[in-house]
Amino acid sequence: MPDEEQHTDKKGFLEALFCHIIWGLMPIYWKLVSGVPAFQVLAWRMVWAAVFVIALCVLVKRVRFLYLARDARALRTFFASGLIVSLNWGIYVWAVNSGHVLETSIGYYLCPLANIFCGIVVFKERLTPGQKLATALAAIGVAFFIAAHGGAIWISFALAITFSIYGTVKKRGGYPALPGMALESLLTGVIGVAILAIGAAFPAIWQFTPAMPSATAVSDPGLLAALLAGAGVLTAVPLLLFSAAANRVSMTILGFMQYIGPTLALLSAVFLFGEDFTFAHAVCFAFVWAGIAIASIEPLVRRARRDRAGSA
Repeated sequence: MPDEEQHTDKKGFLEALFCHIIWGLMPIYWKLVSGVPAFQVLAWRMVWAAVFVIALCVLVKRVRFLYLARDARALRTFFASGLIVSLNWGIYVWAVNSGHVLETSIGYYLCPLANIFCGIVVFKERLTPGQKLATALAAIGVAFFIAAHGGAIWISFALAITFSIYGTVKKRGGYPALPGMALESLLTGVIGVAILAIGAAFPAIWQFTPAMPSATAVSDPGLLAALLAGAGVLTAVPLLLFSAAANRVSMTILGFMQYIGPTLALLSAVFLFGEDFTFAHAVCFAFVWAGIAIASIEPLVRRARRDRAGSA
């Protein structure tokens, strides 16, 4: 059997690397538009992501996706996945601009463990011993954080759970990646337009998530409009890079690389945004990291044992 690593090439590695770097540095971008209410930023993000993805499909010409709109199951799948990922985006933007980047980092570190939970509940998968220990360690870390620090951990839970449910919905759907992404973007774009129209008629809705301008917030209207449009590109590009990389990079390497984003967010929170890295954060991160290490190393150990048994 060929080694899985043989399926990793330089181009795929770079695609995955840039994807996770973009995700990890996103808080810097959202701070630039922090003078706009997070709900309004979300609406613009939904609209411009749809414009970018659909324009890309039209330019490529090889990607057809409107046939999915005639499939009632596909419409339900991508409407649901679009709403879930939009909720994830909205929580993330609000959390960054309200000074909770550390909690977003915890949330995305928890995503692999939340995926394990979804696998058990939805796909009836069984936990390995390493996954059981990893889940227990993460639970201990989070429980300590709740007891010592308070309620901000809900952000971490919300991000981990929504992103894992999003992946679960897409996996159950089983539709092709780019056409599915295009239909999902079209549906969320329509919702985004509706939100902007309602906001234009009733501006008070933006006060559900009032603007919290940071020191780096842009105030020039023209530049701000360009940044809001750029949010669509910023949303779509890493997703496209990840989809491309998944076909070229082994799952083992992808699994390890997924921690680049939350690590960059953690560093940004402490060294760029001046958030307090408390003892409660340190304990929580330590337990979560220990769980991640065990869950990541266990498949490698199992593979090594199989290889030794096969060569014996």
